[in-house]
Amino acid sequence: MEPENVGSGELAEGISYRVTRREGADGIPHVNITYTMTPEAKARLTLSAAYENGGATHPDTLTAAFELAEVLWGQGSAGDAVALYRHVLTGRRTVLGHGHPDTLQATSSLARALEDLGELSEAERLTRTVWAEQVRASGEDDPDALTSLARVARITLRTRRPAEAERLVREVLAVRERVLGPGHRSTLSSRNDLAGTLRAQARLEDAERLYREVAEEAGRLFGAEDPLCMDARGNQAAVLSDLGRWSEAERHYRTVVDFRARSQGTGHVDTLSARQNLASVLHGAGRAAEAEALMRTVVDGYAAIYGTDHPRTVGGMRNLAAMVHRRGGRAEAEALCRQVVAVYERRFGPGDPRTAEARANLRLVMGGDG
Repeated sequence: MEPENVGSGELAEGISYRVTRREGADGIPHVNITYTMTPEAKARLTLSAAYENGGATHPDTLTAAFELAEVLWGQGSAGDAVALYRHVLTGRRTVLGHGHPDTLQATSSLARALEDLGELSEAERLTRTVWAEQVRASGEDDPDALTSLARVARITLRTRRPAEAERLVREVLAVRERVLGPGHRSTLSSRNDLAGTLRAQARLEDAERLYREVAEEAGRLFGAEDPLCMDARGNQAAVLSDLGRWSEAERHYRTVVDFRARSQGTGHVDTLSARQNLASVLHGAGRAAEAEALMRTVVDGYAAIYGTDHPRTVGGMRNLAAMVHRRGGRAEAEALCRQVVAVYERRFGPGDPRTAEARANLRLVMGGDG
């Protein structure tokens, strides 16, 4: 006999129950109660128990807080996650010291979160702190130190210092080639990073060649659908777009989008990012309607994950505004640009270059009269 669903409900946010009843062979009913918790609810319950047992600064409490921050970050609750990362970092620095591995873990995670939110100055400072502590403890050839230095280079590139970024990437690449060999995944990743610095300095032919070489080598060593191979192919497509080779770029991006959707799901942030890049290629190739429709799905996807104020969502809105403006939708494009300006002013301040660029885009959309 199939069990009868007697009842179900929610005990607290994220914690639900289900009661089933089955008639036993002896006529006595068997009742089963099943509890289900979301990852966030489980992490919050663990944190509450750790706090009750050890207090706010006990290592177990800080570990539980860190794990909750990871859950929150993964589901798009950026502000709450960053606040928790800061709490954990302060506690671990006080209890364990600045150079303890757990402290460096918290520092690195906070830096990663800030970088994704566009808070690049603090992200760079924290990442340089992690790198310096790792070098002090284990030397400049330490794999973790090299990973941190590669992150510094990535942030440096995002802050439009491509020559400095190239110098840092070449430093990491030289050590990895010497210690790990030219075919190691980390070495190929550094070559991928190097191509990015070349692209930022308008050395497009060199960048396209290097991306192509990394994709081919990663495909040969790890398989055609290896994530590193796909990353390099996507980056190669971006340079092909810069060069106006639209059909080649589209072919690469469609391959990447298909892979991301199959391996990570259609709503995953990496899939959305690949679709955004494909939309930009279609826009550049003059296929405005197709590009705009695709970009709308990307913006909606980012908003569902992160909310409307997240840099990824706002970046998608900027691209969508350009597409809408190109087909003559001035009123909607202006509204989108105003949203971007408002978010940038609130998040980065009125004097930030990103805010100034957003204002310039708004004036362009308004025909220079704003």
